[in-house]
Amino acid sequence: MMGSVMDAEDIVQDVFLSLEEGDGTQIRNAKSYLCKMTVNRCLNKLKSASRQRETYVGPWLPEPYAAVSDDPMDQYIIKESLTTAYLLLLHQLSDMERIVFLLREVFTLPFSEIATIVGKSEGNCRQIDYRARRSLAQQPETRSEVRAVGVRHVETFIQALATGNMNLLLDILKVDATLYTDGGGKAQAALRPIVGSKIVSRYFEAIRPKVPQDFVCELREVNALPGIVIKTGPFTFSVISIQIENDLISNVYIVMNPEKLLHFNL
Repeated sequence: MMGSVMDAEDIVQDVFLSLEEGDGTQIRNAKSYLCKMTVNRCLNKLKSASRQRETYVGPWLPEPYAAVSDDPMDQYIIKESLTTAYLLLLHQLSDMERIVFLLREVFTLPFSEIATIVGKSEGNCRQIDYRARRSLAQQPETRSEVRAVGVRHVETFIQALATGNMNLLLDILKVDATLYTDGGGKAQAALRPIVGSKIVSRYFEAIRPKVPQDFVCELREVNALPGIVIKTGPFTFSVISIQIENDLISNVYIVMNPEKLLHFNL
């Protein structure tokens, strides 16, 4: 819903604190009750977030999430994560379309229950869900279809960054590959998506001298996509995820906005 790891964690914590403070005796359906509390908090937060988005500098990308350990909970969250590409599609929906779609798709709630949660009629919720699904008709390939080739391409990507041999990228990028860089005005990044394998390759060649010489690349799964976490010392300064189509990289997503990487440094 939020496209923000820290906002999501804050909302979940607030919901459970509110639950603990009440006596719970009047709750007839705990799942619906928790969903309604969470939805209301998401909507409140999104109102202010939408205003910030209007003045956001450059492309906006959802916060990257990668498992930070072998902890089973981290692995479960990654397993249940949506890809960066799919999150971007979701955030092209209205807030209400996204809520109805997720309640139906993720929680498989009946429309009668969704209607109670969002305060709309059951028929209206069916129409909202239909519109959302029509908008999401062109879904990115799933993780199972791209895992093996994605890992191989990420390794090549890391080799290109480490050696400066950007010709390696041309072998794994689609001709019309697109690069999205999210600096949010707080880190140097392209203000528009960069399209074309040769131009993308030249971009990485141009920025490589500006990357700290002690940088380290870690191959990680980022938002359920093959990815790279780039660090200098203990600090993460960029996170990359890649989308695969027909065995080649079609989209590259780079988050450099330090505010979106705080949870990597905790």
